[in-house]
Amino acid sequence: MAREHMMKYLKFFLYWFLDTVLTWFTPRWRRTGRETCAALRRYINHYRPQLGEKELSTCTELLQGLQGALRLWNKAETERLTKLADVQCSPMQGYKRHALVEMAESFFVIMVVFLGIRTYYAQPFRIPTGSMQPSLNGIIVHPVEEIPSAPKRIWDMITLGSSYIEATADAPKQLVKIHDRPKYLLFTETILTFSDGSTISIPSAKGAVIQYLKDQGKLKETPAGIVLGSFSAGEPIMRARVDAGDMIIVNRMSYHFRKPERGETFVFDTRGINTSMKSSAALRIEDQQAATHYIKRLCGLPGDTLQVRPPYLYVNGTPAKEHTIARVAEGKAPFNKCGYQELPFRRIPNAYMTDLAPVTLRNPEEVNLREYAALGDNTTNSLDSRYWGPVKQFNIVGPACLTVWPFTSHWGRIE
Repeated sequence: MAREHMMKYLKFFLYWFLDTVLTWFTPRWRRTGRETCAALRRYINHYRPQLGEKELSTCTELLQGLQGALRLWNKAETERLTKLADVQCSPMQGYKRHALVEMAESFFVIMVVFLGIRTYYAQPFRIPTGSMQPSLNGIIVHPVEEIPSAPKRIWDMITLGSSYIEATADAPKQLVKIHDRPKYLLFTETILTFSDGSTISIPSAKGAVIQYLKDQGKLKETPAGIVLGSFSAGEPIMRARVDAGDMIIVNRMSYHFRKPERGETFVFDTRGINTSMKSSAALRIEDQQAATHYIKRLCGLPGDTLQVRPPYLYVNGTPAKEHTIARVAEGKAPFNKCGYQELPFRRIPNAYMTDLAPVTLRNPEEVNLREYAALGDNTTNSLDSRYWGPVKQFNIVGPACLTVWPFTSHWGRIE
């Protein structure tokens, strides 16, 4: 008896797996039968109060018969009952729904599920800057002499997430504005606006585009501010390969069951954090100032006393022992050879961590106000807690757990 029950449940699971996970590999007659079952079930549940006794009986008998034929994998009976349902139920008001209604309903359900997962469980993020390199890649713009062939561009897109852009000035024009904006929820694009009203869209974060223009001599930083360049007719505005930043998945549930740990990569929002530094040093990394979320290395926990003594980060009087922090301090390739860098008080007096004294992260009884330190692995180009101070508990989104795209050496689990 037990064996019969086991075989029954095994068969049920196998059919369920074929009809849901591998639905497009099942025979057409079976897919049609299941669709008819779904239509009958939906019609009965929705219109039951309005249905007459005869109509309700007809639909119920057909539904039970189809379910039984599908369980027995009876092709002939399934096809017969499917045709019978079309004949007997199609004239009933509300049984046949327009395809657009079906599509709209399916889209709504998918969006609800997606937003639910994104809000409560796991959320994708695109890394826009190079503050975590080489642990994680931000968006990088590489100048190229010529745009490669189509097969090469397709291959680079699949493997590296790279895209190519080539834009040439059709007339003399002045660059007047650079701004970025989100695109398709997961991506960022930068818009170059010119004096004649024309614009160019670049699939990259603002900082990477600014660095490209600096290297090309089309953007300069002066004591009076940033000076934007001009282009003559026929001059290339941009000819480059844009490497996409890593797309990561953040576990939004993890910190509900455990405390944040020193040394892990985490994502947090910037509510209440003064990231708009006004010093000249901040101008070099202005691409990170407008971000709503940052990703950094969690380098200090509530109650920790921190101090940067190049190339080490000292935690409670001794160099940090976590291997993800220690490898940055060691300065071995591919990590920055400078390790952790302190900020000179004379040049940046309003910074949180300077060369004057250690700082201690607050650990109050109010959990949401507890403080954490967030530092980038690429400390020579990272706007982090050294500048604007600690991250509060309420800012934290969760640890970064996976890199899902592109398929480079970073793909997989994140340390």
